[in-house]
Amino acid sequence: MPRYKTRGSNRRARERKRIRAQIPRDKRKLQRWAVRGTHADYEKLRNAAAKHEADKPSYISNKAYRLLMNAERSTMIEAAGAKENHWFLDGLAWIIDKVPFGGWVKTLGQAALKPFRGDSMTEVDEQYARLLDQAYKEDRAADFEHWERQPEFDSNYITVYDNQDGHRYVAVRGTKADWQDVKQDVRIGLSGGSANLIGDELKRVLDHTEPGRHVDVGGHSLGTNLILTAYDHDDSLQNRVHETYLYNPTYTPTPFVKNITEKFEKDDRVRYFIDLLDPVSVGGLGGMGPKNAVYRSGFKELGPFGTHKLMQWGGATGLHEHDAKPLAEPLKEEGVNQNAAVDSGPADVGVESDFVVDFGDNDQAWQVYWNQPDNH
Repeated sequence: MPRYKTRGSNRRARERKRIRAQIPRDKRKLQRWAVRGTHADYEKLRNAAAKHEADKPSYISNKAYRLLMNAERSTMIEAAGAKENHWFLDGLAWIIDKVPFGGWVKTLGQAALKPFRGDSMTEVDEQYARLLDQAYKEDRAADFEHWERQPEFDSNYITVYDNQDGHRYVAVRGTKADWQDVKQDVRIGLSGGSANLIGDELKRVLDHTEPGRHVDVGGHSLGTNLILTAYDHDDSLQNRVHETYLYNPTYTPTPFVKNITEKFEKDDRVRYFIDLLDPVSVGGLGGMGPKNAVYRSGFKELGPFGTHKLMQWGGATGLHEHDAKPLAEPLKEEGVNQNAAVDSGPADVGVESDFVVDFGDNDQAWQVYWNQPDNH
């Protein structure tokens, strides 16, 4: 027997198709959109979802709608990047169509009409990440690529490299297996900032830098907070630095705590490198998101803590020749890697913890060395 559809069911099917077409299906576009929403944007989205809960159509799951009613940046990023995310996108498309939003929400529809371009990593970005790795090592290389270490500035956290082009790079490491580091991680989680442990050292480096030399500063994880805390205590330090590079910066996901990292988001002299699935960086990402940022998503090649690894920013040619997995494939796309989405599905979309303790980057499992023999 042939099957027939009523006019009403045909009309509902067309309407559902129209609504779905208004937002992109590209996970990279969705995650970029989610990370740029402010706290005020998310509050408006939650309020709209609560207001129209009684009107939601049957094809939208209760789970999807609960997520929208409690939407936060971290949960939206994770849901958008889930391997099977249609359950969530149906609800998101419907609520956006239901309410005449503007501003941030409107940009999602615009993203559906444009090709994905990603965020550009430069050779300088990648090289500074490789240099920063040296600051973690007990036996730091005297020469690395075309940079020469300045051992008179070596300290617990800082390593300084110069090149022949008149550039100086100050690298500030993150957490190692050190009790002082762990105490600073806990302090950041509770108060939003570390102690001012490198301010005097950074001033000494700058005071002993000859005129005309171009100084950049870079840090990873705990190191990013140490840098910004030094700037916050003495703003003349940043004024003497050309640009600051923050790899996997630390945030405090507690709404009642003002995070030092958030204070510098509007400063285009500070460049942020954030994995969208790294809870240390995304959990409490500030109100507007950084002005100068590179986003990627779900670097999992090194296990569950891979999203917080410095090595993902080092570039496809930055690994030692004996490493088992080259970075060329996972980093082939600039920006968010669509193929590295969350594999656990919608059931794992969770909520933020009270705070995140940063366990650093130099754990025993990471034995990656970026220095290439050909450059020595």
